[in-house]
Amino acid sequence: MTAPAKTKGELRRVIRVFVGFSGGRRLYLLALVMLVLEAITSVFAAYPLAFLIDFLRNDRPGLSIDVPILTDPRNETVFVVTIGLILLTAFNSLADSMAEIYLARQGRILGYNTRETLHHKLQRLSLAFHDQRRTGDMLTRVTSDVTALEEFVVKSMGDLAGGFLVLIGTLVFLLAASWQVAIVAVLIVPVMAFISNYFSERIKVASKRQRKHEGDLASSAQEMLTSIRVVQTYGRSGYEERRFAKQSRKSMEAALDTAVLQAKFSWVVSVLEALAVTVVVWIGLYLFDRGALTIGTLVLFVILIENMFKPTRKIIREWTRIGKIYAAVERIAEVLDRKPTVTDSPDAKEAPPFRGDLRFEDVTFSYKLDAEDVVGDAAADSGRKVALDHVSFSAAPGEVVALIGHSGAGKSTTAQLIPRLYDPAEGAVLIDGIDIRTITLGSLRSQIGVVLQDTVLFSGTVAENIAYGREDATIEEVMEAARKANAHEFIAELPEGYETMLGERAANLSGGQRQRIAIARAFIRGAPILILDEPTTGLDSLATDQVVKGLRSLIKGKTTIIISHNLRLIRSADRVLVIEGGRIVQSGTHDELSRRPGAYAEFGLLDASGPNGGLVELDKPVQNGVDEPVPNGVDQPVPNGADELVSNGVKDGANGVKDDGHGVKAAARQLLREVDRSRRIRRATAAQNGSRTNGASRDRHSHDHPDGSSSGSGSGPNTEAGS
Repeated sequence: MTAPAKTKGELRRVIRVFVGFSGGRRLYLLALVMLVLEAITSVFAAYPLAFLIDFLRNDRPGLSIDVPILTDPRNETVFVVTIGLILLTAFNSLADSMAEIYLARQGRILGYNTRETLHHKLQRLSLAFHDQRRTGDMLTRVTSDVTALEEFVVKSMGDLAGGFLVLIGTLVFLLAASWQVAIVAVLIVPVMAFISNYFSERIKVASKRQRKHEGDLASSAQEMLTSIRVVQTYGRSGYEERRFAKQSRKSMEAALDTAVLQAKFSWVVSVLEALAVTVVVWIGLYLFDRGALTIGTLVLFVILIENMFKPTRKIIREWTRIGKIYAAVERIAEVLDRKPTVTDSPDAKEAPPFRGDLRFEDVTFSYKLDAEDVVGDAAADSGRKVALDHVSFSAAPGEVVALIGHSGAGKSTTAQLIPRLYDPAEGAVLIDGIDIRTITLGSLRSQIGVVLQDTVLFSGTVAENIAYGREDATIEEVMEAARKANAHEFIAELPEGYETMLGERAANLSGGQRQRIAIARAFIRGAPILILDEPTTGLDSLATDQVVKGLRSLIKGKTTIIISHNLRLIRSADRVLVIEGGRIVQSGTHDELSRRPGAYAEFGLLDASGPNGGLVELDKPVQNGVDEPVPNGVDQPVPNGADELVSNGVKDGANGVKDDGHGVKAAARQLLREVDRSRRIRRATAAQNGSRTNGASRDRHSHDHPDGSSSGSGSGPNTEAGS
């Protein structure tokens, strides 16, 4: 694209934003009328003074009016001239004030509408877009970029438009009064246009760079503030200060570049103004010597030439804002021009009340960049990694399905397809036999409840956060939901109970308390489909107990997808799906999979993400009466010193952590090797016991039946354990 075409495109974009989000052209037109009146009065404001000079030099006749108290003709003329000067000034100021009022109203409307539209659009853009953007930069677009547009209309547009109108009015007046002086004025215009274009392009580039660095600066500050605990714990405040200073320095340098260009622009215009006035004075002197010009008219011409440069000075003063406006509009339009990748289809219908019959049919999904973010060969690279590969499963109404797998296996991706945070590349997700892409997003998501690993609570009261799940919830319903979520007791102990204000990210509550409020929020929503995404990660044993109790109450009668490594939750599932590399590799109940060699047994052995570690959960029955003991054959005593081996491994691991912080990983690996060896010993011993028992049984049966046939089925606890 050529430079002129690009400039025209940018200008059209600016006009589209200013007109489209200002609520129409009416206020702009009223402001324009006022600015035209202001320009006319500005051009003629110096005329009374020029007339008075010529009158006092006897180059013009006096003005006579019938005023009794003014008997001297000179006083009558001076009176008329001064009254005219006052009236011109009054009309000029009135027109300027009215233009400011109209533009101020238009600017505030523009800011409000643009901010609301941006907020609306950001909520509907794809997660792929948000994953590629820094939060601080997006906040800068919604706040300071929109404020730049607003302030430009309020404070700068009147000066710029009024200045151009004064320039045009001055040229017309000079053409009517003296073609010689008008030629000088006309010659100034292209020179000024060339100079203005030269500097404006450079100021615009510098302003765009400044806005970008300001966005990076806001992102750095936002990251530091949201991660302050990590920063202080790791003692990285010095690093963060240096990083912030680096970003701040870049922003400062860009601002200084803009200021330098503005100063150079002002100096060039001042020199050009002096040259123009000098030429007009010499032309005026030439015309005066030949009687074609009076001194008053010469003074008027000089004033008018200087007035021609006033708009230019205003442009210089406001040109930094013009550059910022181009940059701000470009950044805002980048968001507004985006098309959400997940939208309602034209024929989408409201979803009926769901029963909760969930099905994945041959679903394939890859994380891809939005089309607008693809540059060059990135189009081919953006979709290479397959997150889900032809996944099919179903969950009956009220069934609880647990998804487990290593990080990146595709568990969270599976859950995110249910509320249509993404759409599958192939296959379909169906609820009650309906492809979810054929129903509206609002009606779909209103019937899905979510409890996330990272609990999101908003600034507001506890009651407001619980009621966030349903807008029309009463305080009685809020309290009942809290009781079911096992949260009522701690809420009642807060300083103001349910009216206690939560700070940013609810930092005044513990992790378990925040999670129970999130569960209460899911309760009050009453959705038939639930998604629990690692809801107990990072909680201690006591907090996990409280959260699990609430979750078990929550999932009753609801189709639930659980993503967790916590065995207390997994045992609550009717079915467990093991996902590896985007495929389902195992399916069954916890008891079935724990006896069966494969990914689930290995994963359960190595997992240590639960509050007591996955190993303790597998080998030791829970003592709180909530969970049942592990099936027979797993928790049997281990002979040949295997218990001591595990105990020593744990002690060695603990000592490694205590004595040398850098040996944590080595100690953990050693511990897992010892644990693996211990479990193999257990399995071998159980198999031997099973063989002996079966052999003894065969001997007895052989004694009873000489033909060696068995009278029983041959199945039993030991046989099952051995298998």
